[in-house]
Amino acid sequence: MNSIAIIVTWFGKLPCYFPIWLRSAEYNKNIDFFIFSDQYIETKAANIFFYKTTLKYEIRRIYRAIGKRITIDNAYKFCDLRPFFGLGYHSFIKNYKWWGYCDIDMVFGNLSHFITDRMLSRYERIYNYGHLSLFKNNDRINNMIFMRGGIYTLSEILRGKAKCTPEEEYGLNRICRKNHIIWYDKADYADFYIPYDTLILNNNRNYKYQIFYWEDGCVYRAYLKNGVVSRDEFVYAHWQKRNPVLANENAGFDSFFITSRSIIKKKKGLPTVKQIKEMNPPLTIERKNKQDKKYLYNKRKQFLKCSLQQKLIWMRQKAFFLMDNGKLVESRL
Repeated sequence: MNSIAIIVTWFGKLPCYFPIWLRSAEYNKNIDFFIFSDQYIETKAANIFFYKTTLKYEIRRIYRAIGKRITIDNAYKFCDLRPFFGLGYHSFIKNYKWWGYCDIDMVFGNLSHFITDRMLSRYERIYNYGHLSLFKNNDRINNMIFMRGGIYTLSEILRGKAKCTPEEEYGLNRICRKNHIIWYDKADYADFYIPYDTLILNNNRNYKYQIFYWEDGCVYRAYLKNGVVSRDEFVYAHWQKRNPVLANENAGFDSFFITSRSIIKKKKGLPTVKQIKEMNPPLTIERKNKQDKKYLYNKRKQFLKCSLQQKLIWMRQKAFFLMDNGKLVESRL
């Protein structure tokens, strides 16, 4: 396996599910994780490297690397600096062929089942969201954020409080398309749709009855098809905007169910039909409509309360969504 380093930054109290993330990272022994946090993190794993730091110090680190003024003062906005990590953390990743970043509201599966040597030799970037993105470690890719194609100015990314998310669709994804960067963007991951209390995949096929679980370092989905229990595997599960609690002591670190609200210990092996039906019940039309309305209400409320700069960024994102998708439709006619 080629050499990969993943950079993780976290400032403030760690969420209750962090031990789950850490355990899943430890299982991926052929990948090194560099954690920069103001919280103390204890691990004996040989592939986890922890550095106690502060938000202010990490902002200065990026500033020294790019030589541009940064006025960010909160951890959420700091994520906008991820496209600069290849430059800012160069001294940590210089001996690796690939580097990346990830979220911690997720659990890794077996990354080597998906990120193969063949893939690493063929592509320059792997995956397309902040949950997990990997980059070939060279000057061109590490300076990708400065290429044409993104819709944000450097000032918007580096200053103020308005969140841009330049590491995703209207930043690095668009830059890759415009500059013919060879990237892998297949949705191998289980990314759960935000509005619902039932776990439904955002970018993959769903089944009426399905349940997600982690076992011996792998993320699986068990589902019913024609009355038979089957399963498939994912590179990771991202529970996005949820805060599942550990329902059992130690959460059954060798095997556990992933539900919308809880991490629940399970016995090893394929889940039963009863477990699949009861632990992640299908979303009824009534519940779906109710939760859709609540989600849209909260989004409108968030839009009305946010700053003018944030409103303008969101409106620009919508405009480019319509423009880009219009071009895609036009090209297919």
